[in-house]
Amino acid sequence: MAASGQNRQGGTARQPAPRTRVSAKVYRRRRQVAAVLVLLVVAAMVAGAMALANALGGAGKAGPAAQDAGAAVQTSSATASTPSATQPADKPTPLASSVCDESGIKVSGSVDKPSYDAGADPKLTLRVTNTGQAPCDINVGTSQMEFKITSGNDVIFNSRDCQSGSTDLVKNLKPGASETANFTWLRNRSTPGCTKVAATPGAGTYVFVTTLGKWSSEKVVFTLK
Repeated sequence: MAASGQNRQGGTARQPAPRTRVSAKVYRRRRQVAAVLVLLVVAAMVAGAMALANALGGAGKAGPAAQDAGAAVQTSSATASTPSATQPADKPTPLASSVCDESGIKVSGSVDKPSYDAGADPKLTLRVTNTGQAPCDINVGTSQMEFKITSGNDVIFNSRDCQSGSTDLVKNLKPGASETANFTWLRNRSTPGCTKVAATPGAGTYVFVTTLGKWSSEKVVFTLK
């Protein structure tokens, strides 16, 4: 039987070398080095991917000038579609106010002739016109009318002196519309209270002024022969 510690060829058997034990400090260093290597590999992969994406997308991008122009157009469009503080872009311009502007109501007077022969009676006309931008309800009845004729400071005739049965008549005057009323003066004089006057106007120059409510006309001059 072979002795212990010898191989079959008669030599001495070799014992396995004992393992060197790695310290915890060395082990930690190895792990840190491995982590750094992994990070470097990942960074390299990301950089390569970005470079590839830039290379592929460069052909479809406009240059700086084209990009600026596109931004300008887009900004302009956004500005145009944004309503302003005073006027919405998607609404029409507001219409004129529907409230009557009484300053636009004008009353004028006229005569059918500048001069009248003996026996010819002057025809006096009152005209009221709405020169404003909105309709107006105006009382054009005889209760609001006055036809007055003067000569100097002398009041020759006033239609209200002998007026009876006056009426109201409200009409809606649209912008630009007019209403007229005619009165024939019989060459007579009148006084308040409609007392009878024997004297009659003679040849000379006369002034006619007509009134409707709060509005009066300019003076109209005519002559009697």
